[in-house]
Amino acid sequence: MREKYLWMAIAVLTALTLGQACYIYEETAAANESSDPSPLKPEPGKAAYSQKAADAQWDEFRKWRGRIQGKLDSGAPLLEPDFDAYFDDRYFAGSPEPFAEMERVRRRMAGLVGGREMPLFESYWDKWFEQRMRMGRFATETVRAGTEIVITIKVPGLEAGTADVNITADRIKVSFTARSSPGKTRPDPVVMRESSRRYIKMLPVPYDADAATGKTEVTGELVKIEFQAKKSGR
Repeated sequence: MREKYLWMAIAVLTALTLGQACYIYEETAAANESSDPSPLKPEPGKAAYSQKAADAQWDEFRKWRGRIQGKLDSGAPLLEPDFDAYFDDRYFAGSPEPFAEMERVRRRMAGLVGGREMPLFESYWDKWFEQRMRMGRFATETVRAGTEIVITIKVPGLEAGTADVNITADRIKVSFTARSSPGKTRPDPVVMRESSRRYIKMLPVPYDADAATGKTEVTGELVKIEFQAKKSGR
């Protein structure tokens, strides 16, 4: 009889232990999900960046992450619109430091997809980043003179009337169509084959520039964006 009660006591203790373990696991999983560091989490002191904005941006990130993972799982390629869908005007308006945060987003996503899909994601990211963020053959210069800050972009083969510049508080979006000439197709006579391509480039507003003062001028193959420097205290 005593042995029977002993086995019953052991069974009860085992059940309690398993129950506690499950509870701890569930609590830990819930905590990890709720405290999963957002790639857009503001630094301490960024008072203007509200918790509501942070939560909304994190929710958008999780939705985007799911769509990206779904395409990778299905073997479908990631195209520029797949990245543009997240890094849109809402992202730039909702993130306190959008360009600095991009690298955190990349690292976060690469870690989440993991395994054999990580290098695949990285290659798609690099291709998109090259197209959207790097100026490549479009030489870009920023000059400060007195209270003026001028960004000059040289666009070889810029097609007239195609350049469009949109400026917000945090970013400059430059869209244009440029012609390219791959070279001679025959030695004699000279035949040049040209092709045109539409580009969209994203640049940060200079840290010391007043975004509201941005003005644009297009002359030939030059795109000039002029700002007034921020006044002291702004």
